[in-house]
Amino acid sequence: MGFASLTQFRSVTNFTISEISDDEVNDLLSDADRALIRLSTTEVYLEKLEGNIDGSNVDFKTKFSPLADSDASGSVDKDDVTVYYATYDSVTNWIELGSAQTVSSVQSKEGIITMSTAPTETTAEAGVYAIYRYESQGVLSTDIYKLAACYFLAYMVANKIKGLTAQHFSIEEDLRKQIADTDWLKLCYETLGLQDKLFLDAPQGMGIPEMSSSNSSRLNW
Repeated sequence: MGFASLTQFRSVTNFTISEISDDEVNDLLSDADRALIRLSTTEVYLEKLEGNIDGSNVDFKTKFSPLADSDASGSVDKDDVTVYYATYDSVTNWIELGSAQTVSSVQSKEGIITMSTAPTETTAEAGVYAIYRYESQGVLSTDIYKLAACYFLAYMVANKIKGLTAQHFSIEEDLRKQIADTDWLKLCYETLGLQDKLFLDAPQGMGIPEMSSSNSSRLNW
């Protein structure tokens, strides 16, 4: 599904197919979604979950909540978390994670993860660990995420157009004005309520999204 879409991109910006084709925009959609998720949520990597390990309990709780939609599917579900039953290596006694376990469901607001099979003191002797993202900036509606993703997409398109043009001033005047005057990255941050984390001293297209120290992910695509 994704947050950014070609239809909304065309409706909220003035970029036309003569400036960037639909295929070129579509190629950037998943990148815009990944960037938005990293801007608006925080990743927690291999957190030891709370919950009884007794062979019957299947519910485990995260330290942080609400859980976030980490794959831009439009809803928070079992695909947004990865869980491991950890054991100890028989020689080194180091923790080994093994394969990811099957998650049955999640309760986003409460941070509860329900497993398909209950771990035991043998299968999870070292604990139950999870990788997930949570809504560190507050819970936002899907519509807000979609709009912010389109603004970030426009920021990427502006960069792409500049990069493909040998001489900046050879760009048609109206398009040049749009790229220079429309601060797409700022619009993205403001839509997400992150304007206090934004720094854009350089011209549009040259700014770098500031990542908070608490966010363990980086904008790599």
